[in-house]
Amino acid sequence: MQYTALDNLASIRSGYPFRGPIRHDPGGDVRVLQIRDLRRSGALQADSLSRVRAPRKHVPHLLQPGDIVVPARGEHREAASFGLEEPTIPSSQLYTLRATGNDVLPAYLGWALNQSAAQHAMQNEARGTAMPLLTRRSLGAIRIPVPTLATQQRIVELHELWQREQALTQQLLLNREHMLNGMVRQLMDRERTETNGERLGER
Repeated sequence: MQYTALDNLASIRSGYPFRGPIRHDPGGDVRVLQIRDLRRSGALQADSLSRVRAPRKHVPHLLQPGDIVVPARGEHREAASFGLEEPTIPSSQLYTLRATGNDVLPAYLGWALNQSAAQHAMQNEARGTAMPLLTRRSLGAIRIPVPTLATQQRIVELHELWQREQALTQQLLLNREHMLNGMVRQLMDRERTETNGERLGER
């Protein structure tokens, strides 16, 4: 199986350089994807992203379904697949990867970047202490295993199956927690009622 530099598999673009802090504007016409949004559990939800008025020259930065976003700064390097339909701009602290050619599936590319070898390579290439920076050149030089498209598709399907099973397991655990809490409340209420009854009997 061959390994190929990321630069040869995808275009890599920095996010939009907003001036100053990003403030939510309910009347805005585009969403903004920030690093903090990638750290939330579960799939991206449009309603959880800040809305702003579209800045000038924002069009080249708009994300497309299938794009992969990777944090440029910080300790976390987990890649995320973008699948929202609302117009969305990534902030400058994110890189946007868009698969080029027919050698790699976007979903596989995102999966490969989250594997230990790629994550370790990104951590090693990051520079700085407080907010380590991964340069575009260093990201582009990371080598990714590229199996056949059929194998890539199978890997993506297996990963999606695992994600669904994980979500079901988490929901099952949550349901059991609620059930347990309900049983505990019933026991406490019963003991409280019995204790009050005994006190009334003593009178």
